[in-house]
Amino acid sequence: MKLTYILGIIIGLAFVIIYYNFNPEMYNFFPECPFHKYLHLDCPGCGSQRAIHALLHLDIQKAAGYNLLLVLSLPLLITQLAFKIYSLSTKKNLVMHFWYNPNTPKVIFAIVMIFWIARNLPYTPFNYLAA
Repeated sequence: MKLTYILGIIIGLAFVIIYYNFNPEMYNFFPECPFHKYLHLDCPGCGSQRAIHALLHLDIQKAAGYNLLLVLSLPLLITQLAFKIYSLSTKKNLVMHFWYNPNTPKVIFAIVMIFWIARNLPYTPFNYLAA
């Protein structure tokens, strides 16, 4: 079990190093979004790679311009990760209970769908959501 976590940490650090050192706008070895490539529309994840690169360089405004949903969701995801690490290291069960509410997946799905539609609308202020 510990080997899995150690391997996860190593892979995570490798991704951090890659995204810190290589800008996805300048290097073509990063995967392209097929939805954007073929339909010329932004999916909910479009701009995430560039946003991660900007966040690693502490440019929050630029990251929000690439993918606002990613930037807004990170504090919640980091808090969940911290709770998980704390629970694993102390053997105390510390959880954010709303994650286990049966409506949580539905709310997350609705937020992602609304973001997906809104970022493809060509009207102000929605066009600011485009990657």
